[in-house]
Amino acid sequence: MTEKIPLTILYVEDEPDLRERIGIVLEMHFERVVTAANGKEGLELFVGERPAVVVSDIMMPVMDGLEMTKAIRELAPETPVILSTAFTETGFLLKAIELGVSAYVRKPLDCRQLIETILRAAKPVLQEIELEQARRRELASLETLLGDSMAMQQVIDQAQRIAETDFSVIIQGETGSGKSHLAALIHDLSRRKHHPFLTVAVGSMPESLVESQLFGHVRGAFTGAMNARNGLFEEADGGTLFLDDIDCAPPAIQAKILHAVEQKRFFPVGGTRQVTVDTRIIAASNRNLLEETRSGRFREDLYYRLGDLVITLPPLRERGEDIVVLARTFLNSIALELEKTPPRMSADAILLLRRHPWPGNVRELKSVMKRAVLFAEDTLTSRELSAVMQGTGVADGNRQQLQTLEDMERAAIMQALEATGGRKMEAARLLAVDYGRFKRMLDRYR
Repeated sequence: MTEKIPLTILYVEDEPDLRERIGIVLEMHFERVVTAANGKEGLELFVGERPAVVVSDIMMPVMDGLEMTKAIRELAPETPVILSTAFTETGFLLKAIELGVSAYVRKPLDCRQLIETILRAAKPVLQEIELEQARRRELASLETLLGDSMAMQQVIDQAQRIAETDFSVIIQGETGSGKSHLAALIHDLSRRKHHPFLTVAVGSMPESLVESQLFGHVRGAFTGAMNARNGLFEEADGGTLFLDDIDCAPPAIQAKILHAVEQKRFFPVGGTRQVTVDTRIIAASNRNLLEETRSGRFREDLYYRLGDLVITLPPLRERGEDIVVLARTFLNSIALELEKTPPRMSADAILLLRRHPWPGNVRELKSVMKRAVLFAEDTLTSRELSAVMQGTGVADGNRQQLQTLEDMERAAIMQALEATGGRKMEAARLLAVDYGRFKRMLDRYR
């Protein structure tokens, strides 16, 4: 059966047979239907039920439909009222128009026409309900991906609000706390989600290449520049550019970033013609950038230009309730990637997760869960989890098998290859090592 429309409808009609028949039809389509025999009963029900739409006859005893409509208009002027009658006197119609009635349907009622008229009148209400449901789904999704602790509620609220704008954002937090993940979520929640989301780790680039990487260069701009190249600011046009470790940007680059963000245009290296872009900037740092500005290590004007909103991610040790939520999320997603059934976590494994200080924050937790999926069967126990967290392999009996580093590395490679069906690139990603290093490891252990 088709799911009912989430609206409450008040139907007012003095003829008992017609009231019952139309009421049954309305109940087939709408979540809740209440009926009344005259305007006085209808007004009392309206006050108690606050329906989304009112459908009423005009000519009724005690209080007619026009009087009731007038009273409803005073109580809730935004509520749609639909009037129905067999009478067509001009006076009734003019009075209905004067009262701002949403629609008029003629008797005998055509049920299909009545349903369509109600839906048209209720369109703003339905849109608001749909928006609220979307917000709830979005909140549930964010809580699954970020955690639902009190410490993260403010972060989630900030992320939802800022995503609806084009404001620049600074995300601060310890290494591994999930800054890049949050930046990607903000992008995915924004109107820019169908455009590029590009990440650049400013601290990992040689200083001599930072400007060219960000802003591009023209042919012949420097030795080796055989061809012109677009920078990341231009490649992310229409989307979002995530500048990780922004505090590592050299002073000259900070000045050029400031100009590009403020003016939305810049000169490529060696160029004489400006490039215009519409690129949103999300920046991140594991330092307190406000303190960095006070010490002179970061431009104050750039801080305030990038920091339309500053979001501070708390470390995982301060988010105890989130640890198990995130652990399950990681277990499920990694198992799905490996086409395995996600293991359950035993009570003692959950206790171990909560007691661990997680100095590496969310990144460490995800890494542990990756390895746990390799070793766990149907249930992940504290013994298996402890072995994974200590990097000593799977426990044997009541004691753990001590292994050399080479044994551990070899075992991890074999487990990863087995879990991925021999697919080397996926195995490298599972072990969080780059593919070049993984191939060298394969050669080393034959």
